[in-house]
Amino acid sequence: MKIAPATGAELAIVAESGPEDVDAAVESALKAQRVWAAMSVLDRKAGMLAWARNLRECVDELVAIDAADSGTPMHDMRKGVINGITHLEHFAGLGFELVGQTVPATPGNLHYTVREPYGIVGILTPFNGPSFFPIKLSAPALAAGNAVILKPSEQTPLGATIIANAAIGALPDGLVNVVQGGPAVGEAIVKHPRVERLHLTGGVPTGLAIQKAAADSGYVKEISLELGGKNPLIVFPDVDVETAARAAIKGMNFTHQGQSCGSTSRLFVHRSLADAVTERVTQLVSQINVSLPDDPDAEMGSLVSERHKARVLSMIAMAKEEGATLLTGGGEGDGPLADGAYVMPTVFGGVRPDMRIAQEEVFGPVLSIIVWDDETEMLEAVNSVDYGLTASIFTNDLTKALTTAGKVESGYVWINEVVHRWLGVPFGGYKNSGAGVEHAKETMLEYTREKSISVVLSRGQATL
Repeated sequence: MKIAPATGAELAIVAESGPEDVDAAVESALKAQRVWAAMSVLDRKAGMLAWARNLRECVDELVAIDAADSGTPMHDMRKGVINGITHLEHFAGLGFELVGQTVPATPGNLHYTVREPYGIVGILTPFNGPSFFPIKLSAPALAAGNAVILKPSEQTPLGATIIANAAIGALPDGLVNVVQGGPAVGEAIVKHPRVERLHLTGGVPTGLAIQKAAADSGYVKEISLELGGKNPLIVFPDVDVETAARAAIKGMNFTHQGQSCGSTSRLFVHRSLADAVTERVTQLVSQINVSLPDDPDAEMGSLVSERHKARVLSMIAMAKEEGATLLTGGGEGDGPLADGAYVMPTVFGGVRPDMRIAQEEVFGPVLSIIVWDDETEMLEAVNSVDYGLTASIFTNDLTKALTTAGKVESGYVWINEVVHRWLGVPFGGYKNSGAGVEHAKETMLEYTREKSISVVLSRGQATL
C-alpha cells in the first residue's frame, strides 16, 4: 500500500516485481534493443521526439501523481516533469555525435574506432524526482542505442508506469521497461548477466551496495553513480546581504524540502556579514509557506515518508546536542499538516565544521550557518566532508571567484548562482558524490563502448 506522505491517506496499491519479472523485462529489452540499434540516427531521433510529445500530453497527470506520491508542491513537480522531457528532446538530437576516430598507427593501413551500445541499461531512480529522473536518465541511454529497464524508488513508484506507457507507439515495444520494488528487485537488475551497464541516482550506501552486488555477480559491469552532497555556499565579505540571504534560501532547495543532492546546506559566511546574513536568512526561512502539495501557494511540502521525517528530526536533535543554535523551525507540522511527514524549514547557527550536522547529508530542510574569518581554514572546512558534488561561490571579485573555484573539491561549481544546471554542461561529483557525468554529450558517450578496428592493407608493417 502506497501512503500519501502529505496526508497519511492511502494512495494506491502497487504490485511488487520479482526476479522473474526482471528476467521478462530483460528478454523484452533484448528484442527491442536489436531493432532500435539497427535503426538510423534520424529514425531513433524521431522515436524519442514522439515519446516526448506523448509525455507532454501527460504532464498534468504526472504532476498530480508525483505531488501526491512525494509530498512536494505541484509547481515544483511540474518543473521537474517538463525538465525531464526537455532532456529527452535534447538527447534525441545528439545521435550524430556518436562518432569514432581514425588513428594513423601505420602507413598504408586503416585503424579506426566505432561506438556501440551496451545493449541493456539498468536505471535505478530516487524518490525526489519521481518522473524527472526516469525520463532524464533514459534519454542518453536511448540516444546511444540501448534499451532501458527502470526501477523507480519504492517510495514514489506511481509515475513510472505512465512514463513507460507513453512510449507505446513511439518506441519499439519493450525498449522502455519498468519493474517495481525495493532492494531485492534492484539487486536482481544489478546482478543480471545481460545488464552490463548500470546507473543509480541515490544515496551513498545504495551506491556502495550496487558496486558490491555488481562485483558479486561475477560479471564486469560499467556503473555510473550520482550520489549525495554536503555542498557549501561560500559568501565573501563584498557581497550584498540580501543577495547572500536569498541565494542561501534558493540553494537549500526548501521548495523541495531540502531533498536534493545539490542543496547548498552549508552556508559559509564571512564574519563581517555573519550577523546581518543570519538575521535575514532566519527571517526569510520563518516566512516560508509550508502547505499541502496541491495548494497553489505552497512554498514547501512534506518529506517523502514518516520514516524519512523521523531521520531528519533525529539529525536536528543531534545538532542541538552538539551545541548548534536552533534559529527557526526544527519541529513537526501541526493543524492540517499534523498527519503528514512534515518538518518545518530549519536554520542552525553556531555550527562548527566538525559537527555531524555539518558533515553528514540530512536530505531535509535544514540549513547550517558556519562563520569564517581565515580563508585557508574556511577552504579546509569546505573540503573536509566525504562529498564533492556542488559548490557555490558569491563574490564580486572575479579573480577571487575563479581562484576559489579551483580550490574547492566539487564537480560542479557556481559563481554567483545556485541550483541551476544548464543542458550541455557536464554535471557530476567528486569523492563519494559519484562517478560519471550527466546533462552533456559525454553522458551519452558513457553509454557506449568503443571498438577498435584495424584493417591491414599493406603487409610487413611494424607492429607493437
